[in-house]
Amino acid sequence: MAGLLGLSAGTALVGAIAAGGGRLSAEPLPPAVVAVVNYQRLLREARAARQIREEIEARRRRYQEEIKAKERELLDKEREIARQRSLLSPEAYARKRREFEREAAAVQREVQERRRRLDAASASAYAEVRNAIIEVVGELAQERGFNLVLPSTAVLLFSPRLDLTEEVLAGIDARLPRVEVPEVPAEGTE
Repeated sequence: MAGLLGLSAGTALVGAIAAGGGRLSAEPLPPAVVAVVNYQRLLREARAARQIREEIEARRRRYQEEIKAKERELLDKEREIARQRSLLSPEAYARKRREFEREAAAVQREVQERRRRLDAASASAYAEVRNAIIEVVGELAQERGFNLVLPSTAVLLFSPRLDLTEEVLAGIDARLPRVEVPEVPAEGTE
């Protein structure tokens, strides 16, 4: 019986809202005019997005080569310290070992800092692409009267005629052929 009373009260509330009674009334919503875009494809295939990926990957490779060189230096130092172990006093060996460990830790911090800087540069550059997507989608929506544009991954089934992806891709490539990938300064140097 309590379930029926709860259902009756809910039905009455919906009825009051629909009838426009009380403070809950609002103008009826317009009918949905829907389109979809393949957002992941836009981020993958837009000319600017491809250029960002290429530039970030080139920086990553350059950083990796620099880090490999530093790691080789560290390995050589470690071997030299190990070779000198029998020649050094325990205190001198311990001092050299601590110095080596500080250098190794500094290289690890540098690796983490460079990774952080690459991630920040990538995020900043991709934000421009996302903004261009929103602008192009907004213009197409205004031109064609769409009031709801969804990512295609959020829709189970749709007509291919509702898919704006090709037009958005062309609009992004025309508007934003290239993005400047910023050099993010190291922490504490800004």
